[in-house]
Amino acid sequence: MTHSAAPQGEKKTNLLGMTEEELRKFFEEIGEAPYRGKQIFSWIYKKQISDFTPVTGFTKELRARLSEVAGIGYPEVVSAEESPTDGTTKLLLQLEDGNKIETVLIPREKSPDDEGSLRETVCVSTQVGCPLDCKFCATGAMKFTRNLTAAEVIGQVFIAQRYARKRVTNVVFMGMGEPLLNHETVSKVIRLLTDDSSVNIRARGITVSTAGIAEKLTLIAKDPVKFRLAISLHSLDDEVRSLLMPINRKYSLAQLLPAVREFYMLRRDRITFEYILFDGLNDTNADVARLTKLSRDIPLKINLLRYHPLDHLSRLGLEVDPVAHNLRPSARIEEFADRLRSNGITVFVRSNSGEDIDGACGQLAAKNARRTRKPKVNT
Repeated sequence: MTHSAAPQGEKKTNLLGMTEEELRKFFEEIGEAPYRGKQIFSWIYKKQISDFTPVTGFTKELRARLSEVAGIGYPEVVSAEESPTDGTTKLLLQLEDGNKIETVLIPREKSPDDEGSLRETVCVSTQVGCPLDCKFCATGAMKFTRNLTAAEVIGQVFIAQRYARKRVTNVVFMGMGEPLLNHETVSKVIRLLTDDSSVNIRARGITVSTAGIAEKLTLIAKDPVKFRLAISLHSLDDEVRSLLMPINRKYSLAQLLPAVREFYMLRRDRITFEYILFDGLNDTNADVARLTKLSRDIPLKINLLRYHPLDHLSRLGLEVDPVAHNLRPSARIEEFADRLRSNGITVFVRSNSGEDIDGACGQLAAKNARRTRKPKVNT
């Protein structure tokens, strides 16, 4: 099909989210040389242009023609809220169809052996809402609307870069939605991000977090695209995990863990397990023993997270306290971490970056920000 000038009111072709091959095909379809696709690829992904004006390698006539039939469409920034505590920025974005999503930019210090330089991490969403209804996550209360497109996912990274103090080096698929239920788009976006003609983010700087869709894990394990895998675990007791995560009723631990092990055997990259602590529910000696046994079977590390209350939502419906034994949350988490470390398990205690602006893990719900001031955009 040949692309001619789009009739008035008709949607133009969005070139954002296209691979180099797709861009080559697009130019061929509009009667231009396919190599133009390679040229525009670098402009879109490395220079992150939003229109065709800066493309110096194209004639004025070609730029004008492109503007008639195509565009480089990003989500619209509705608000950008910066935490006065830790500098985390939460972006509320509106999509072309009016739906809204949230994206989080997290500034962190690197390890001292990397000269203390800053890194910037973007937490992206992959769906509008989420169908999994995890009881500790605000996104589940939104319900599911649709999957995001590649343009809508990679657009989050490029928009976040405008607010970053330094180059974005890490992307985590941990925002709204279940990434493996949109795995083809996620895989495509990772390929675009890691392309050396694009922003060239290293594969080890990309993490995909999943609640555990067993057959999708088996599928992506064979995908040549490289990334790090994180499993939202929270319990190794089926009854407890099903209480927290209804998806466990469909994909029990007996199905999930063999799929995770197969992923490891194919990738040979240590798996991260994410674990929110609840007093008396998943922090007992039996839980330590289960995690220790798992570590003997699957090389892993554990990220311990603090439960972030959901304000007006009362979704857990459990007689449990995420803050145990009247200790500060950080002290309780460190105590559990030490018990795991004493058994030889690598444990990290995740920060609660963005909690004061509802931008921490489990808090994203695409609601209008209470404060809509926009931090200065870096140029």
